[in-house]
Amino acid sequence: MSTPQHRTRTAPAGATAAAGRRRHPLGTAVRNVGIALDTAARVIFLGRDGVRY
Repeated sequence: MSTPQHRTRTAPAGATAAAGRRRHPLGTAVRNVGIALDTAARVIFLGRDGVRY
């Protein structure tokens, strides 16, 4: 019988994870404001059914 080999992960998991990459603080703020506005628009137009918990 052969023993299973486990590989260790060298980088963090995630679609946008890149080794040593840091997002610019202003870019992070703009992204967060965009997410908040998107969520607010979904609540206004779709009601609470438009937001998943």
